Amino acid sequence: MRKFLLYSSALVAGGLLSGGVANAACIQTPSCSSLGYESTSSCSGGIKCPFGNAWNCNLINKINSINTQITNLTTKITTLEEKIVTIENSASSSNCIIGDILYSDKSCYPNVIATKKPIGVVFDRANKLAIGLEESQRYWSYPDYFDVPGLSNITSSSAVTEDWQGKNNTRVVLEYCKANGKSCPAFEYVNSYKTEGTIAGDWYLPAFGELKAIYGNKNVLNIALGKIGGTKLGANNYWSSSEDSTNGAWFLGFDVGYVDYNSKNHYNIYVRPVLAF
Repeated sequence: MRKFLLYSSALVAGGLLSGGVANAACIQTPSCSSLGYESTSSCSGGIKCPFGNAWNCNLINKINSINTQITNLTTKITTLEEKIVTIENSASSSNCIIGDILYSDKSCYPNVIATKKPIGVVFDRANKLAIGLEESQRYWSYPDYFDVPGLSNITSSSAVTEDWQGKNNTRVVLEYCKANGKSCPAFEYVNSYKTEGTIAGDWYLPAFGELKAIYGNKNVLNIALGKIGGTKLGANNYWSSSEDSTNGAWFLGFDVGYVDYNSKNHYNIYVRPVLAF
């Protein structure tokens, strides 16, 4: 029995015993050189051939080269981003055009800049004027009307278009109201209006000439206001800071450009702040 087992084992080992056992195929071990392992000495960061004492140093060199290229590319991208930021931050307000979005740093662009805070829309390039993003219904004066001595009473609809002194008008009315215990809601609203990058007192009620310029660019301004979520200019009547008489002040209808004056204590008229930047 022992001799038979030994004989069977020998046949199996020699591949001579049938019964479903296939002859084993011989597989030649690949050479290190055929796999790219060409260095006979070790190298820092190299990879050793699993079938001998050869090394592949080129692979690590290629990896290092790729890493260097990635580093250089990252540096170029960073430099480009810094240049873009520099250009944005150095933008001059003198380059603003009508319909540009005015940002809190007083730069302006035709489109939304995600990293900047919009505060208005440019309506006059030469004088660098912009409207605010909000408006409100206010009385010119309340509950009564009165003459403001420091303002000219402009009684002609053609002459009033020449009044572009909204900043000064606002100052004069506010000083008079404060000194005489009067209420001037429209002026108080614009005087208290503030945004990021501006403070109370920076904004004012436009004079009639300025208001007319806003109306003339209404469509362009509304496109920009729509981009930044501002309140669009509607078909409303808007107060100017231009005085007609003791009881009246000038307004402009933004539906068809209607020019007229109304009682200063008439409430159903809108106010849009203006900024000289």
